Amino acid sequence: MTERHELRWGGFAGVAFVVLAMLGRFLPGNPPTVGDSDSTISSWVADHRGMILLSSLLWAAAAGLVIWFAAAFAEAMRERAERSDVHLALLAGSVLVGGALFVNAGMQAATASGIAGRDAAITLSMFELGTLTTTLIGFAAALPLAAAGIGVLRTRLMPNWLGYLALLAAVVSFLGAFGVFATSGAFVAGGWLMTTVPLLLSAIWVLAASGYMVREHLPELTTGDTAVPQM
Repeated sequence: MTERHELRWGGFAGVAFVVLAMLGRFLPGNPPTVGDSDSTISSWVADHRGMILLSSLLWAAAAGLVIWFAAAFAEAMRERAERSDVHLALLAGSVLVGGALFVNAGMQAATASGIAGRDAAITLSMFELGTLTTTLIGFAAALPLAAAGIGVLRTRLMPNWLGYLALLAAVVSFLGAFGVFATSGAFVAGGWLMTTVPLLLSAIWVLAASGYMVREHLPELTTGDTAVPQM
């Protein structure tokens, strides 16, 4: 049998996604929220212009990596449950998330790029649009996370705790998207509770799952009486 290592490369893509996502999130520092004053937001964008542009590049690259990771994960699920459509939900959801991350990275870059010669009101509107879009990505992320969690629990692709962790991340991401309704306080869009916590929890799951994928440490597939090593 020819050895295949798509799963391992998908795991490396997952690790790279987490690294780039964490750098993209934390390199510019702690951003203001839509509840902060206009002057605070304008000053922050102007003072962190270079880092915001770098962050947008990192997020753009991360968008493709998360799709690669999810595609490899979905393929491993499909091989163990061909009659289930859960792997399709995972793949479709990852494309939605990757596309949203890429578009959001573009809006982030546009916000910082021309701030010097632009009316402050336009910058504030662009910042608010980007912040709300970032928060709404939680809705998109809930789909692939839930599909991954269900798939793990059904197929025993990985330990059950990884399935439950994915489901927890899906719930937290879904609830975090409701930050769009808040204008101030802990639940405001762009704040730690509604945006950063869901990101960190999702990143922990991706990193843990990627570790199993890189080691190709998955249960064997069985065909009749013959055990077939995974990739």
